[in-house]
Amino acid sequence: MRALALVLLLGASALDAQSAATGLYNEANALYRSGDFAGAHRLYREVAATGVRDARLFYNLGNASFKSGHLGEAILWYERARRLAPHDEDIENNLRFANLVKKDREPADDRNVVLRGLAAFYFWPSADQLSLLFALCFFALFGLAARRLLASSRLGAVWLSSVVLSAVLSAVFALWLGSRLYYRAGIDEAIVVAEKVMARSGPAESQTEVFTAHEGTKVRLVRSEGQWILVRLTNGLGGWMRDDALERI
Repeated sequence: MRALALVLLLGASALDAQSAATGLYNEANALYRSGDFAGAHRLYREVAATGVRDARLFYNLGNASFKSGHLGEAILWYERARRLAPHDEDIENNLRFANLVKKDREPADDRNVVLRGLAAFYFWPSADQLSLLFALCFFALFGLAARRLLASSRLGAVWLSSVVLSAVLSAVFALWLGSRLYYRAGIDEAIVVAEKVMARSGPAESQTEVFTAHEGTKVRLVRSEGQWILVRLTNGLGGWMRDDALERI
């Protein structure tokens, strides 16, 4: 297991188009380098509050949160960064490391095989990898068609191969696109940011305790009622938590 990578990401991003946010961001970077992690954490949050959605910002905010002792927030920002850049190794490594040091371990995933497959497929091919796959397949199809045309006047086999390969490529692309739509619009998840929170059998402090969750635990949101939200763990266990103990990913 690699150690937590706390190097700042400084490449071009959506921040470059917003001068005010960029100024705050650069100031936060300077504070982080000087060891003022609490100050960097505060300024990174100010940048995020302007509405900037950028994997680089979220990753750095996760680092500042971790270094300033906010484990739940660190996992939250790494998760947000991961959704924007699902193939970034530093984000994956830091999220994995943060999950290892939290108190609660994620229970087994009870989602059906279709939903688990979509979740896995979302993090498999990047857009570049998928484009390369399509290019190679179409190049192979073109070569096969040319070879058959030169060797034989029978076009039936060529057209059949074309139809089959096109169908396979279309299915792969549809699954890839569907997984992205599912993750970007269909999942309502949150991270526990309070140090400790009780999940209860109903939306009131007087209700029976069902389980206890600590900061960094990921939950799925079901519905809300006043200041309470019904949540479920990945194993299906559910309970009501106060909304101020959670932050949506």
